Amino acid sequence: MRLSEEQYELIEAYLNNELSAADRTSFENELQADSELMAEVTLQRDLRLGFRAIGISQALDKARAQYNANRRVEAVPADPSSKPMPVTRPLSTWQYWAAAASVVVVLGVGYFVFQQTTEQPTDLAYNETFVPVDELTKEFPRGLAPNTRQQFLDILKEYEAGNYSTAIDQLKTLPADRQTVHYRNFFLGLSYLANKQPTEAIPLLQKALATPSVALRQKAEWFLALAYVKNGQKEKALPTLKRISADKAHPFNLLAQRVLQKIN
Repeated sequence: MRLSEEQYELIEAYLNNELSAADRTSFENELQADSELMAEVTLQRDLRLGFRAIGISQALDKARAQYNANRRVEAVPADPSSKPMPVTRPLSTWQYWAAAASVVVVLGVGYFVFQQTTEQPTDLAYNETFVPVDELTKEFPRGLAPNTRQQFLDILKEYEAGNYSTAIDQLKTLPADRQTVHYRNFFLGLSYLANKQPTEAIPLLQKALATPSVALRQKAEWFLALAYVKNGQKEKALPTLKRISADKAHPFNLLAQRVLQKIN
C-alpha cells in the first residue's frame, strides 16, 4: 500500500499515543474500515517490536534524531566558481520509516527466526503494551506528599531501566493507604508481570480494578487479561479480551483483537 507522508505521520502519532482522544477514535474507525491501512499499522507496530526485541530501538531513535538535526541545503560559496557545499536536510517521517524498514531487510531472515523462536503470541501483544513512564506518572494519585511522590518517581526509574525486581522490592515498602493503594497495586502488578511473574501479578491487578480512575482501571483490566493468558488461564482472560475488543473507545481495543486472533 502506498501511503502519503501525512498518513505515515498519523500512524507514527497513533503508535506513540500522541493523538487526542477524538483523533484516536477517528483513526481507529478508519482502521476498521480500511484493511490495507490496518495492515500497514500492524507492520509498523511489528517493526517497532522487532527493533525492541533485538535491542536496536534506542539506536534507531538516536539515528532519527541525528537525521533530523542535520539539514541538507545548498550553501552559497564565497567563490561563485565553486560548487555549492552540501549540508543535510531533515528526513521526513516516511523516509525515517523507509530507513527503519531497511534495517529489517538487512537483518533479513534472522529477525523473523528470532521472532518465531522467542516470541509466543501473547508475548508479542504484551511487548507492544509496555507502559512508558510518562503514562504512568499521569495516573499518580492527587495530592501526594512530596516524599511519597519522590519515592514513586525513584521506583519509576528502576522500572524504566528494566530493574523490575528492585522496583517490586521498593513498592512493597510503600504504605497502601487510601490515597495510594490503587496505584500501588497496579504498578506492583505491572512490575511483577514485566518480571515474568504473572501468578503474583494477578491478585494485585484484580485489586487495582477497584480504582475510581477510569484510565487506570482500563490499564489494570488489560494487563490482568494478559496475566491470565501468560499464566495459562485463557478461559479467565477471554471475557475481558472480548469486551475490550468490542469497545472501540477502549485504548487497548485493537491489541485485544490481535490477542484474540492469536489465542483462538
